[in-house]
Amino acid sequence: MNKAFAIDLFRQTLSAPRAAADRIMGLDLPRRWLWTALALMGVLNGIVYSLFLQVGGPPDPGTTPLIPPALQSPALFTMFLLGALVITVMTLTWVGKAMGGKAEVPQILALIAWLQVLRLAVQLALLVLMLALPLAGLVLVVVASVWGLVILVVFIDRAHGFENIFKAVAVIILAFLGMLIGLSAFLGVLATLVMGGA
Repeated sequence: MNKAFAIDLFRQTLSAPRAAADRIMGLDLPRRWLWTALALMGVLNGIVYSLFLQVGGPPDPGTTPLIPPALQSPALFTMFLLGALVITVMTLTWVGKAMGGKAEVPQILALIAWLQVLRLAVQLALLVLMLALPLAGLVLVVVASVWGLVILVVFIDRAHGFENIFKAVAVIILAFLGMLIGLSAFLGVLATLVMGGA
């Protein structure tokens, strides 16, 4: 995958997500490469997150923080994000198959990894806009959130072969609930490790 291919795929994902999903899955990349790519995106998003914390400055001690104190550590946030990504891939695969879908882990993994690439690009753009045009940054957050959700629905629908957007939405909702359960267990283990190492 070279730069020209990535830029073209980026444009296609925004304008024709169904075709982009077919193109991504058609690459048939090895599973170990995909897991490595997902992990790399998690780490890079963690680095960008730490930059956001630096730009935002220290929190006001008199106000309730929007971000839990544990997740204000870039390292812990990165671990949390990596756990969330793995659980997301597995739940989207399992729930979809339980509802008659045909996608396997490598297909969902490839699509989620690519969405993380897009997320990283949006976060970098947002970081620049926060410094130059804060209002434009807010608009970008809203637009990216809505269109990102639309792309995810289309990707899941295409991967599982539902040809039914509502079924794809149901998969995402159920997978989200499953992810919350999985993340609760993951956070419990993470908290135990942190407290044990303190």
